[in-house]
Amino acid sequence: MKKIDYYGEFLERLDEFLGVKLQLKARGNYVEFIPEFNSKFIKKTLEHIGEIFVIIDIILEEYYEDNNNVYFTDLIEEFSQKLIGHMVKEKLTVTNEQMNFMDVIKGICNETYEGENSNLNILLFKNRKVIPEELKKMGLDFLPFDTPKKIEEIFKEKLSLKMLNGDNLVLIIGSDFRGYGLGINEEKHTVFKERLLVKLRKQNNGYLISFISLLSKNILNYIDKDSIDAELKAGFRLSEDKIKKLAEYSNEKMLSSKVFFNSYNGEKREFFPYIYMEIKDKELKLYLQNSIDNYLSYRAGKWKLKSFHILKFLIIEKFYMDSFVFHLFNDKIEKKDIIKNIIMNVDVLVGLIKNLLEEGKGGLFIILERTVKNKEMEKIFVDGNEDDSIYRRTVLKDGNITRIKNHNFEYLKLISKVDGAVTLDSEFNLLSFGRLVKLDMNGSKEKVEGARTAAAISGSKYGLAIKVSEDKKITLWEDGIKVLEI
Repeated sequence: MKKIDYYGEFLERLDEFLGVKLQLKARGNYVEFIPEFNSKFIKKTLEHIGEIFVIIDIILEEYYEDNNNVYFTDLIEEFSQKLIGHMVKEKLTVTNEQMNFMDVIKGICNETYEGENSNLNILLFKNRKVIPEELKKMGLDFLPFDTPKKIEEIFKEKLSLKMLNGDNLVLIIGSDFRGYGLGINEEKHTVFKERLLVKLRKQNNGYLISFISLLSKNILNYIDKDSIDAELKAGFRLSEDKIKKLAEYSNEKMLSSKVFFNSYNGEKREFFPYIYMEIKDKELKLYLQNSIDNYLSYRAGKWKLKSFHILKFLIIEKFYMDSFVFHLFNDKIEKKDIIKNIIMNVDVLVGLIKNLLEEGKGGLFIILERTVKNKEMEKIFVDGNEDDSIYRRTVLKDGNITRIKNHNFEYLKLISKVDGAVTLDSEFNLLSFGRLVKLDMNGSKEKVEGARTAAAISGSKYGLAIKVSEDKKITLWEDGIKVLEI
């Protein structure tokens, strides 16, 4: 069997595992996985999280060379174990200690204490010597065990399943996958898990703002700003057609900019000396590179890579360039404000999606393109005009629409669970919730799995539609086509 055919046997299932549609590219006997995105940023992002394709390729190469048949579940189990080993020891090797540790951890996903699911938080340190110092930085005191313990010894006492929940107690594991003690919360007013997640979120958003700022700086090198400024000084506003052409031109130039990508790859990020793991609601989350937006999930006997970082990038790419060009030349908003607004609003939106996912609730978000005007709403939604319902009018603040980052998050969580779509404009202002979408399946070749899927496909013809299903899947649609599933 040719190597490309052998790899191809796993392609569809790898799509499902990664949430990204792949294609194979062969040059002789060299086979490469290519994500099907018209975006070099996304490809860079995928390559950046845990060297995913490199590890999968190495494993498949070994099976191919040995003429071994392999089940997909075995392939993903080996990939997941080697990814974890690579994160801990920077080697693609898996020790017996790691296998035993992960077997116990996976078993804990389905264990209960007094009828409640396990709630477990772990910090896995790559270097045991730094444990006390690093815990102190995180507001934790270190209570070491008298001697290192195997993981199964720690959970002989079932109360651990309830107590080590990240609020005030965290289990500390070393690179040999044995327990070295507990981290005890010394902060009186906050819990450890919340502090850590806030820290990770700030780091992620700071990195994205830095990345997009670099992108913006390079865009200005490709646009003839002087001639545009002359037009504006003469009293002209940029036409929609010119804005569109400038955005397309800038996107095209940026995708081929070696200078930009060299600068991007040189960006420095803080990497923590530990790996954060948690078990909640029968799911293990192992955060890759300590990013809140990327984690390896284990639930109901299956591993799955969940990359909200890719979701964020796809939303940003869809609306950023158009918004940047429009405001920069028409409204004179500072570049840094345009960028920060987009990043912070996307972060809130993804936070809402994660909340629905964790609660096992369905939901639908539609983000409309900037050129979609109010009068077109009746084409998109049943009962296109807003009425005076007290519930619908709560989207306004002082009579005006407001960006979602300025709304109360608990309120946003509440309205995202209401049947119908939460609708945002391209500036992420909240327009409405609970709106029923007029179904328009013309030209769509996608499989329709229910009313919410049909509504997502129809709504995506006016922007982006993000569907959250009760079976904990997130699907992104654009122009009636499924782009991402995580």
